[in-house]
Amino acid sequence: MKKYVFQFESVLKMRRHKRSLCRQLLGEILHTDQRLVEQKQKLEQSRKEQFQEIRLRQAKGVVDIDGATSLRFYAGQLQAQIQAVIANRKLVEKQIVLCKQTLARSEQDVKAMEKLSDKYRDQFHYEQNRKESLELEETWSATQQTGVAR
Repeated sequence: MKKYVFQFESVLKMRRHKRSLCRQLLGEILHTDQRLVEQKQKLEQSRKEQFQEIRLRQAKGVVDIDGATSLRFYAGQLQAQIQAVIANRKLVEKQIVLCKQTLARSEQDVKAMEKLSDKYRDQFHYEQNRKESLELEETWSATQQTGVAR
């Protein structure tokens, strides 16, 4: 009996590879997004600490204008960094959406090829079984005819 070989196996492998690359890219993008979330939290915490430091210094009754100005300036820089992280997250979110769409298309392509492979495999096995059945019938028929001829 012949072994089944899918005629589009190379296409199927290519589509599976593309799907794998899409999954890998999505994982990297999600990891980047997580790092940006953590970075934003750290920056917000640092900014909050700067304002707490300003309040602590003013609570003592002595106003240190240079110190407060320095702390406020640093808090402003932190706020600018937070805004940059937010802008980067928006870009990453767009990348995530695009990557998910591409991954979904890749999944569909792979499933379509796998379905085609299954269909061709079933057809191949059907044809093989039909040929074997015909051969058996011919063999039986030939043995019956030789038995009658004796």
